[in-house]
Amino acid sequence: MFIKKLQVFNYKSYLDSGLMEFSPGINIIVGRNNAGKTSLLEVLTLEFENHPHRSLKTLPNKLSSIQEESKIQITLNIDKEEVRSFIKKLFILGIPRAATENYHFFADKYEDDPDKYHDQYMSAIDESVRYAVRQFKDFLENPDFIQTSLFLQPNLKIENRSLIKLLNFESYKQAFEKVFYKVKYDDSDQIVIEETTSYSDKDGIVQEPFVNYNGKIQESIGYKLFDKFQNRIYRFQAERLNIGICKYESKADTNLKSNASNLAEVLFILQGKIPGMFAQFNKLVSDILPEIKWISVVMRDDANVEVLVWNTDNLHRNDLSLPLSSCGSGVSQVLAILYILVSSEEHRTLIIDEPQSFLHPGAAKKLIETIKQFPQHQYFIATHSPEIITSANPSTIIKLQYQECETTASVINPKEIESQNEILAELGVRLSDVFGADSILWVEGQTEEKCFPLILEKVAKTTLMGIKILSVNSTDALLDGKRSDLVFDIYTKLTTGASLFPPAIGFIFDRESKTETKIQELKKRGVTFLRLPMYENYLLDSEAISVTINEEATWLEIPINITQVHQYLDKIKQEKSYRLQGVKREEVSDNNWLAKIHGAKILESMFQELCNNKLEFRKTKHSYKLTEWLVENKPNFLSELAEELKNSLNKSQ
Repeated sequence: MFIKKLQVFNYKSYLDSGLMEFSPGINIIVGRNNAGKTSLLEVLTLEFENHPHRSLKTLPNKLSSIQEESKIQITLNIDKEEVRSFIKKLFILGIPRAATENYHFFADKYEDDPDKYHDQYMSAIDESVRYAVRQFKDFLENPDFIQTSLFLQPNLKIENRSLIKLLNFESYKQAFEKVFYKVKYDDSDQIVIEETTSYSDKDGIVQEPFVNYNGKIQESIGYKLFDKFQNRIYRFQAERLNIGICKYESKADTNLKSNASNLAEVLFILQGKIPGMFAQFNKLVSDILPEIKWISVVMRDDANVEVLVWNTDNLHRNDLSLPLSSCGSGVSQVLAILYILVSSEEHRTLIIDEPQSFLHPGAAKKLIETIKQFPQHQYFIATHSPEIITSANPSTIIKLQYQECETTASVINPKEIESQNEILAELGVRLSDVFGADSILWVEGQTEEKCFPLILEKVAKTTLMGIKILSVNSTDALLDGKRSDLVFDIYTKLTTGASLFPPAIGFIFDRESKTETKIQELKKRGVTFLRLPMYENYLLDSEAISVTINEEATWLEIPINITQVHQYLDKIKQEKSYRLQGVKREEVSDNNWLAKIHGAKILESMFQELCNNKLEFRKTKHSYKLTEWLVENKPNFLSELAEELKNSLNKSQ
């Protein structure tokens, strides 16, 4: 049994969540802080309290009051084999009488003249019961899943209209009079109703083949199955669980309680009765938490059992073992989760809130990899971690958004995320680089990725609240030739639909070696270009260069001075050397010199020549050092670039 669909009404930040559809396996829930992730996990336990949505929509003024209670509509998918197995194991009230035509006809007449119509009435009952059995049997033998939609109110209260559905899963029309028949499987594995041989009344003995029971809906098969499902929902939060010790009951079973309070007890039973499974459990613990070598459970004098954690391979040294209560908060959660995984043959529902918040990132990733080995369970994992999303390979991703005091949910197709990951690989970035940003400014390379935030914050005085600046891998390949449309495919795919990615993306690149025609074409498609050919053209300041060289070339007997650098730059300017490809000498003047030369090559040659070929210019290192010095000592030198970047950000937003 698993949760197929859910809709939340009037609960905390949810006025109406919209319909969310889930899958077996791993379901990931993402959203910013305060987007409603924790509230969604609460209702997924099915045991939630009444917390009506509070906003101007529900409380237009201070004298308003909220009349409607919180509620959810949940659709459960139930395997028919689960129902058959359940009936075989439990002797419980079963199905209600069917509302056949004869039953209603004689039921009405029996009220007026019971003596005259008694035999016909009993015959009609017999017919309606046999009809119910046939219909229910055919229903169970049909291979399709049962899909039951229920309305739940706070504290596990099921609305009456939903309770009626649980009587027989709507397999036939009911004549519900609080009369049930016990359904069971006979020796030939056939569905039958418990029978009796006779029925006595005041006039004698008449034959009645079936025993009926006056009972409550809560004793029907459907309700009992729902109750069993709810008790097998587990929620794990980032808090220390006090589950290291508990009383050992003589009639204890091996089912972990939904709050995991009997973990020590069930592990004690597993340790003694199924050592192979207990060894598997320990192996998984060590895989996720390598510092833990073994878990054991011991009996204490007061009939308590206690979980011990061994951080040494020397299992003879019991004095070195620690009680679980002395370990970190994440250890308890891991032990409880792993016990469910290895011991549960039937479906379980595990709700895990931000696993990376109670586990080391490496351990959280290993936990997800372990969970994937047990696909028979349904998992709901709320996370801020792109690594967990990628590791989980989820069946479904639900994105929550909080806008205008209300949470709404949208479903993201995991295949769409796979496609977007492939696109990001083309850009040379990962999901973790972009996840959670408000907007992204794509730039030329790693140098710009490091330097532009510094210029925006220090020179443009712009705070990068939610803005990420990321480099594109090989802009030449992306902006020229056969693959030039890829950037714009990326822009479209990453900014449309229910994506994990930011809603606004901009591009600012070098204009080096591109024709004016090509630049104008790309501008129309959303690309912004630096005014100068490349970033290094903005860094050609004599003082900044001399300081950077001297900090690096400590072996020089005489430090490089500003005059040397200035003369070097003047020489290049006069000779009109290091021109961009395709630029002719006559096209270069004193006024446009910086717009026509290759700044990076000038810095490369200057570092080599002034340092006797012993210092190699590296863009990611030395361009950043030049930038650092300029923003601290000559911020006005970069003011024009800062304005360009600021305008580009405003455009992307």
